[in-house]
Amino acid sequence: MKRILAGIIVCMIMLFPVRIYAENWDGLDVLLDNSIQFVQEEEYDKATEVLTYFSQQFLKHERVDANKVLPEHLRTISLAYDEALQSLETEGIDKQLKMDNILALRLVLDAEVSTYQPLWLERKQNVMDALANVEKAMEKEDSISFQRSLNKLLHEFDIIYPSLTISLPEKQLQRVNAHLSYLDEFRHMMLKNKSGQTQLKVIKEDFVEVFQEVKRDEASFSLIWFMIITGLIIFLTLTYVGFRKYKAEKDKKKSTVHSKNRS
Repeated sequence: MKRILAGIIVCMIMLFPVRIYAENWDGLDVLLDNSIQFVQEEEYDKATEVLTYFSQQFLKHERVDANKVLPEHLRTISLAYDEALQSLETEGIDKQLKMDNILALRLVLDAEVSTYQPLWLERKQNVMDALANVEKAMEKEDSISFQRSLNKLLHEFDIIYPSLTISLPEKQLQRVNAHLSYLDEFRHMMLKNKSGQTQLKVIKEDFVEVFQEVKRDEASFSLIWFMIITGLIIFLTLTYVGFRKYKAEKDKKKSTVHSKNRS
C-alpha cells in the first residue's frame, strides 16, 4: 500500500501543472511566438500579418469567452498590441525593439490568461542584472555607463510593465511607477547627489519584492491545490484498499463456511 501511495504522490508532482491557461485562449501565444520568430528572420511583412491575425482571433475569443477580460486589462492589452504593430510598420526601428514590443504583448496576454506563474517573472534576472550595472556605474561615478545601464533597466521595465499593471496590486504598482519616474526624471542628478545611492537601495528592495510577492502568492495557491488533490487521492486509495481487504476477508469466511458445510 505504501508503494501505491508513493507512486501516486510522485505522479502528482510530475503531472501537477505549473501554469494553467484558460482553454479558449490556447493558440494565441503561439501566434505571438511566430511573429517574434519572423522578426528575428527580418520577415517583417509576415510578422505583421501574423500579428494582425492575432488581433482578429483575440477579439473573436473575447466575444465568445464567458469570462470577459476586465475593461482596464483590455485597454492594457490593446495598447501593447498597438505598440507592437506600430513598431513593425515603422521603418528604421531596431529589430530587437520590434521583438521586445511583441514580447511585451506576449507577456501581458500570458499575465491575463494564466491562472498563476506568469511568464514575466522569468524576466527577473534581466531586470536585476540591469539594476546591478546601474549600481556599479554609480559607485564608480561613471556617468556614461550609468546612463547606458539606466536606459537598459528602463527598457526592461517597458517589456514587463503592461504585465505588471495586470498582476500587481494597485499600491505596489504605484510604488513601481514612482520609482521609474524618479529614475527617468532625476537620472542626471543621481550621481551628483549622495541621496541618489540611498534612493537606489530603496528602489532595489521594492523591485525585488515585486518578483518575490507574486511568487509567494502563487506558491501558496499551488501548494493548497496540490495538498487538496493529493489528500483526496490518498483518501480514495485508502478507501479502495480497505474495501478490498474487507471483501477478501468476507470471501474467505464464505469459503470457510462452504467447506464446513461440505464436511
